[in-house]
Amino acid sequence: MTIKESCKNRIKPKLLREMKTEALLVFIRTTLEEFFLQVEQGKIKFTLGTKQNNEIIASNLRILLSHLQECVVSSAYLRSLIASAPKNAMLKAIAKKEEPLMVYYDSLVKAIEANLENGQEWMPELVVICLLSEWIIEEEKSTFLYPFLIDINYLELIDIYDKSKVDLEENKRKIIMNMYKVSSNLIEKLKNSTYKINTKRIKKKRRKNARN
Repeated sequence: MTIKESCKNRIKPKLLREMKTEALLVFIRTTLEEFFLQVEQGKIKFTLGTKQNNEIIASNLRILLSHLQECVVSSAYLRSLIASAPKNAMLKAIAKKEEPLMVYYDSLVKAIEANLENGQEWMPELVVICLLSEWIIEEEKSTFLYPFLIDINYLELIDIYDKSKVDLEENKRKIIMNMYKVSSNLIEKLKNSTYKINTKRIKKKRRKNARN
């Protein structure tokens, strides 16, 4: 039994701090896929300010999603792995290697659930922009593994939302401001998320190898 990683050329980080970036990108890929699906189905309407502004934001995010689908796994892959691992020894070994990614991704899922009530109106595309802006620019996280992330002018996109607030109703302005807050909370949660390596198991292996 095998489970496909859902991307052609996965970039697999080796360091835990880089795995946090991967977890963030898995979250963003999932969010954008769901967002554009709802737009295409007509369930939500993507309008903000001028038609040109809408096209700029949509174009940037579609290009970003295309890159992510090429080199970042989907959340469906992680869910399938979690569900199937207990029944298959090979998948269990793979799941163990993916454990840090799962832990960091799960911290983001729990954070978004804690920050947004069920049915609460939100702007997923703005959350994506803010998450990357804060992670890359403010937190100065490395984009070495994902160079396409620096092709987007995040501050320019955020400025579009800031300027559009002037012409919006108060409840819409509050939603935008809340998205900034939610994004910061998610980044803080990811920063503080920890994965503890089982050092006892590693020491046990070393002792066994020493005897051999």
